[in-house]
This record gives sequence, C-alpha cells and structure tokens, in this order.
Amino acid sequence: MKKDVDKQIEKEAVFGTLPVLNKEKIYGFMDAVLILSGYCIATWSYTQGSYLTTLVGFKQLLIGAFLGALLMLAIYQLPVILSVRYGIDIWIWLRAVFGHKGTAVMTVIIIIINYPWYAVCADLFASSMTSLAGLFGIQFPPFCTVLLRLLCVIVGTMIAWKGIGAITHTTRILVPLLLALGVIVIIVGFTSVPFDVIWNYKAQPVGYENNIIPYIISIEANFAFVITLVGGMAEVPRLVKTEKAGFWAGVIGQGVAGSLFVVVGAVMAIAMQYVTGKMVDDPTVMLATLSVPALALSSLLLVAFANIGTQAVGSYIYGVMLKSTFKKADYRVLVIVLAVYVGILCVWGKIVDYFGSFLTIGACVYAPLAAVLFVDFFIVRRQKFSLRSAYAVKGYSAYHYTHGFNIVGLFCIAAGIVLSLAVYNPISGEIYIMPLFYLTPTGVSFLGTGILYFVFSCIPPIKKYMLKDKMEIEKAGVQDET
Repeated sequence: MKKDVDKQIEKEAVFGTLPVLNKEKIYGFMDAVLILSGYCIATWSYTQGSYLTTLVGFKQLLIGAFLGALLMLAIYQLPVILSVRYGIDIWIWLRAVFGHKGTAVMTVIIIIINYPWYAVCADLFASSMTSLAGLFGIQFPPFCTVLLRLLCVIVGTMIAWKGIGAITHTTRILVPLLLALGVIVIIVGFTSVPFDVIWNYKAQPVGYENNIIPYIISIEANFAFVITLVGGMAEVPRLVKTEKAGFWAGVIGQGVAGSLFVVVGAVMAIAMQYVTGKMVDDPTVMLATLSVPALALSSLLLVAFANIGTQAVGSYIYGVMLKSTFKKADYRVLVIVLAVYVGILCVWGKIVDYFGSFLTIGACVYAPLAAVLFVDFFIVRRQKFSLRSAYAVKGYSAYHYTHGFNIVGLFCIAAGIVLSLAVYNPISGEIYIMPLFYLTPTGVSFLGTGILYFVFSCIPPIKKYMLKDKMEIEKAGVQDET
C-alpha cells in the first residue's frame, strides 16, 4: 500500500511536471472556471470579508473586492499564457527566472508566507466547535481551543498522507459543501436584518487622520488576497486547451468566485454586529445566532469538514510542490514538516489577530514575483524559453546561471520586498512615504520591481547573463518544442 501511494506521489511530483501535450489537455473554459473557483473558495474568505468591514463601508467594500481582485488578476494571470502554451507549471518556467536552485529557494519562501492560511482554517474550525458546544451548555476550557486547532491540522494531514486518491474524494465533497455554506450564509444574512443595514453600513473610524488611508489599506488587502492564490495559477492552466480559456478562467474563477465569498463574509459580519454588537467571521456562530439551532448544527458538519478538507488539500498541494523541488525527500516527511509548521502557528494562536499584517507580508513577496514574471515573459524573453534547460536535459544548462542561482532575478525580488516595506510597515501599520502609499504597497512594489528588472535587461552584460538560453532557442527554432 505504501509503495503504491509513493508511486502516485512520485508521478504527481515528477512526471506530473512534464509538459502536457495538446491532445492530453482536458479542461475547457467552464471546467477551469469551476476548478479555480473551488480552489479559491474557503472559509478564510469570511475572515477576509470581516477584516474589510473594519476598514470601509459596504459599498466601498463591494467595489474594492471585485474591481481590486479583477484588476490584479488581469495583470497577474497573463503569464499563465505560457503555462497553457507549453503545458507546464509556472514553477518550471521560474527556473529560467531564478535558476534551478533559486527556484527551490523561492518555493520555500512562498510556502513559509502562504501556508499560514491553513492556521486560519484551523482557527475557524476551533471557533466553530467551541461555539456549538456552548449551544448545548458545554464550556470548553481555554486550552481546548488549541487542541481543536491541532485536531483540524492532524486530521487534514492524515488525509493528505494517503495521497491523491483520498484528496480526489475529499475535493469532490469539499467544493459543494463550501458553496452550500455560502448560499446559506447569504440567505440568513440578508433575511435576518433590514437590507439597508447592510447596504448603508459604514466602518467605524480606525484612528487615521486621512480618511482615504483605510480605503487604500482595503484595496491593498484585496490585492494581497488574490495575489496569494498562486497555487491555482501554477497548476491548473497547464491542462487547459486554449490560452484564452486558461487566462480568463483564472481571472473570472478566482476574481469573481473568490470575491463573492469575501462579500459573503462581510454580510455575515455586518449582520452579526447589528444583532449582537460584535463582528464575527465564523459562519457557525452566525447561523446559531440568526437562525434555528438545527441549521446551526448542520453548519457544524459543513464547517468541520470544509476546514479539515481544505487543510488536507493544502497539505497535499504544498507537499507535492516540495517533492517536485526536493526529489529525494519523502512525501510523507514533507507533509509532516508542513503540519509541524502550521501546528506551531496554531499554538501561537495570533494569526487571525494579525490577519491584515499577514496579508501584506505575503504581498511583499508576491508583488515583485508577479512583476518579474510579467516583464520576463512579455519584454525580456518575449514569450520564449528553453524547455530543455528548464528540465536540465544533458547538455543544456542555460538556467544554471551562477551555481544554480539567477542573481538578477533574486536581487529584483529582494529589492521589491524592500521597496514595499519602505512605504508601509505591515506589522505596526505605520506609513513612511504617503505619496507612494496612494499606489498601495503592492502596486509600488509591482511597478518598482518591474521597472528595475527591465532596466537590468537593457544593460548589455546583464542582458547576456539573463538570456543565456538565447542560442538554445535560436538553435531549436522560433520556439523550443517538446
């Protein structure tokens, strides 16, 4: 049994990264939209919606959630055209941008800043279980909250441990349950309080002298929220039949579906504040308060399985990502490492308290990454790269660069992070350069990194270093074919 699972994981992590031929592609536009919608819908969307209600009114939130997400994704998703064209994950292309070893470093960094999302899931799971126990007169001692968070992580990890078969069955149930929960929350939210309470909602002042600052922070949060969905951007488009479908499926699937559930979370928080005087991002608590106990009890099953299922899918996705980078490592060991990491965050228990900071810290890395991908794809390499060097075929080493690291690409990422932090401190909330802050920290970092990478590409010696694959591409023809 163990050997069979190992073979499946090896196939996903190694052979699954090989180029997909056009005749092997299985997704049309609608299929890709549904898959990416399911990927980005999770109960953490409610936390995002609740967080936004502390910054702006409902109308501003509605505009920012959808337009902010769609604007960022319309730019950020453009490089998936290459993923569709070559039938590869973007992680493979990153070897051209950062070098083979540099890509391994970026993989670890992305996991470090992205995996805390699963601590948010675990926190919501614990909150739901504690609140529902309270409905039956059972009061858990404080330490049980930590144990419940860890339970979510452990059960999710056990599912991921079993491999792709268990994950496939889990996702088939997970997505419909999450959709059902969202529909229920919308109905209960809008029927439990007057419509104008939600529509005319305005956030309480948060202490900024300039009223536009909270709105800019909310736009930054929307940018950061969608830009961290790099997993779907990296894995799904390679299986889509056309470049147009691959691009728009990401923009619509993540930008519309994901934003819808953020708005659902905002509706829930506003309704709860109106009824109880306290904002809540837990759908179970909301349903228990605003509806009949039977519905709240049903939501227990939805929230429990949804968060455990999300944890399982996340463990698997990131486990495979690490396995494809560190081929000699055992998949199960990598899954355990991920569980330990998120478990530490669960014991710490402050990830939700620092939710806004967590979002912006993630965007500090993702914004320059998006900029480098964009400029590299459209301007520097002009939509061409060497597949043979990307896969380190014998005799093809253009992407070895400097001992496996592309110094230019990595330097630009570091510069973009510094630029973002020079404008805004995501921990303290302090703004250092107000004129640049109007562009949002993500916007400044994206533009600054993109310009820097472009300038480097215009310097002949550096351009030659960046385009070590030029001779390989010319030798193979206009484009390197598989």
